[in-house]
Amino acid sequence: MSNIDPYMSYIEIGELYQKLGEYDKAKDAYEKLIECPELASVGWVNIAKIESARGRLKTAKDYYMQAVNTDPESYEILYNYANFLLDINDFTEAIEYYDKALEKEPSLALAYYNKGVAYAKMEKLPEALDAYKKVLKINPDDAVCLLDVGAIYIDLQEPTEAIKYLQKYLELNPTGSKAYEMLAECFKRTGQPDIALTFLKKAYEFNPDNIVLLYKLGDLYLENGCPENAKKIFDIALESNAVDAILIYKRACSYAALEDKEKAFKELSVAIQFNPLIKEMALIDKCFEPYKNDENFQRVINSRRRPIEQ
Repeated sequence: MSNIDPYMSYIEIGELYQKLGEYDKAKDAYEKLIECPELASVGWVNIAKIESARGRLKTAKDYYMQAVNTDPESYEILYNYANFLLDINDFTEAIEYYDKALEKEPSLALAYYNKGVAYAKMEKLPEALDAYKKVLKINPDDAVCLLDVGAIYIDLQEPTEAIKYLQKYLELNPTGSKAYEMLAECFKRTGQPDIALTFLKKAYEFNPDNIVLLYKLGDLYLENGCPENAKKIFDIALESNAVDAILIYKRACSYAALEDKEKAFKELSVAIQFNPLIKEMALIDKCFEPYKNDENFQRVINSRRRPIEQ
């Protein structure tokens, strides 16, 4: 058996050069490891990572295979190679190597998780769900995985199941804005708009710079017959996004629901100037349904786009 001690320093040297972006020197250091049978596979993996960082993906893949062939029993090498395949969007082969790693080490939760990511990227949601749940069997308090399971259940049109996992996530991370946003969507889908509003407000409280949350909050107020509250929300959003056509349009909808035709049509006209597709939205939106035959509404809808003043 080789004495590995003289070679161990090459790992630290290679890592140092790699951090400095001195890839050729790092590669030289890692190549020294290949001379030691016990560390050869580590050398191949580290060289593969360098090639990947350089964008030389085909070469990196070849080096990973060298590592796998050198030590086919190492779950760490199989896992590292699977991660590389996931990064380059080779999802099917990535899953194959995560499975090989899990054959060697069945408790490797990260392999199950990344396998779930691969399935989700392939839009194979039941398979992704199965992989994520295996993570939770190993680590029930994996917050990231709980959030992902909730997202998949929403995509699968099962909001009640999603709620269970998202609430568990919030027990672990009570300031998680994304979970509150997702819960709002769940309760909206289950016909509980008041609860949805509560959660969406909470999401915005923890992420006040998120304009998308403001849009969703204002839209939910509109859907629930609270146009005054909706207008206030869109006013706030437009303070920092004054030329956002959708936000301007939504404020026009708020005015329309408040039966303030003059302001509604004025805002609608401005929105259309920024984006002519707003015309089509206004023609099918229930907020403008009462005004379809109004001559001023028709004038706005049929107007030609004017150049926006700079």
